Amino acid sequence: MADGLKVLIVDDSKLVITQLEQILAGVDGVDLVGKATDGAAAVRTAAFTKPDLILMDIVMPGMDGLSALRIIGATQPKARVVMISSVAGSESTAQEAFRLGAVQMIAKPFDADQIESVLEREMERIGVEGRS
Repeated sequence: MADGLKVLIVDDSKLVITQLEQILAGVDGVDLVGKATDGAAAVRTAAFTKPDLILMDIVMPGMDGLSALRIIGATQPKARVVMISSVAGSESTAQEAFRLGAVQMIAKPFDADQIESVLEREMERIGVEGRS
């Protein structure tokens, strides 16, 4: 069995980061390995922490989530990225995110069940046992 699912949170909203941290804390088998508030920090943090899963916003100051996704996809090909954004419903944005390698889009506001479902799927994929 692998160690816990390593998750990186990327969002410019402290409120969203706190919400995601609380959800992750309630799921056994999940390890929060880092947080970032913009795309450039996400790229640096992902290179250092080697996350299994990245929960990333699209619209952020400086480097946006799609630009970060492009770099992370090239440098961290094993990391799976779920985009969480208020613009997730935009068809062209979604198409671009999937083209760049995102595995799922979740619209804000999200609920805990949506995030827990993603975590459980990813834990199963890498062989981590856990419960929410």
